[in-house]
Amino acid sequence: MLQRNLATLLLTMGLMGCSSQKSFQADPPFTVTDATARMWTGGREASGSGMELQMRWTPGDNGTARPDALYFRGHRMEAVLEDTETGMVLKGEYLLVAPSKGDMIMHADGREEVGNQPPLPLPEADFPFELRPDEAVISYTRLSDGKQFYFKVEGIKEKQGRIYPGRQGQ
Repeated sequence: MLQRNLATLLLTMGLMGCSSQKSFQADPPFTVTDATARMWTGGREASGSGMELQMRWTPGDNGTARPDALYFRGHRMEAVLEDTETGMVLKGEYLLVAPSKGDMIMHADGREEVGNQPPLPLPEADFPFELRPDEAVISYTRLSDGKQFYFKVEGIKEKQGRIYPGRQGQ
């Protein structure tokens, strides 16, 4: 009897675990092409650095889906749609090094440095997918019923990093 209850419990837990797995849609109500990723670095120390992911977005019939988030290289990013001269672009961005907050007091007498705050670590979030470095996931909402779905983007091309110039006279 105990073995049967244990087997039933294990089977139930296994089935529940499978139902919580996120499955990918093979035929989403939109098309994405030309997916690229690019590292960027601000021109000033206080600017930080990060990664930008972007791709061409062609909505399906009557815009039946709204992108919610992008998942890429261990980070979750807000999905932003931009209407450009060449069409719709889906973008996401995350920080690798957060911008610093103001000046720190550096003094030979350590008592003068009271009030300095250490840099805040970037928050770590649980990442729900196992992806290769050239893969991302788009989470989107179907507007007709509000259900959320996931689509995997493969073959993301890495572009050369961008270093933004600092201001003159610094």
